[in-house]
Amino acid sequence: MVVVLLLAPAVDTFAQRLSLVFVVLGLALLGAGGTLLADEVRLLRRGTQAAEVRSADVGAIAGLLNGLTPARLLITASAFSLLLSAYVTRG
Repeated sequence: MVVVLLLAPAVDTFAQRLSLVFVVLGLALLGAGGTLLADEVRLLRRGTQAAEVRSADVGAIAGLLNGLTPARLLITASAFSLLLSAYVTRG
């Protein structure tokens, strides 16, 4: 919201407004994805510490962290949104 309030008076055309929407969306997704990615790292560290005690749970955690997780999906969507923002302003 701060980005919109600061940049709203500077945009004039439809392409610039659309680009601002994509920037705000991309930054919001990046923030949410970063938080989820930090949680994944915490799970990975906790899983490696507990691997000595319970080796069966490590396989489940490794399967979770090796696939397409919500954090990675959000970061990819954020990158795509920021790419669209750059494309809209260029076009």
